[in-house]
Amino acid sequence: MYSQLRHHGWRPLEAVGHIALWITLLAVGLACTGADLLGGWEQAGRLLTGRG
Repeated sequence: MYSQLRHHGWRPLEAVGHIALWITLLAVGLACTGADLLGGWEQAGRLLTGRG
């Protein structure tokens, strides 16, 4: 990815910042998805055990 950005004329610091931004966005997205899935599993467990 870094070499592709450099090929298109990105400066090194700009390219590293761009990559870090995408990694951060991906991590936040995965964290939100994981929390949503865990919340869904917890609710399903409460329904199955009669506590929901």
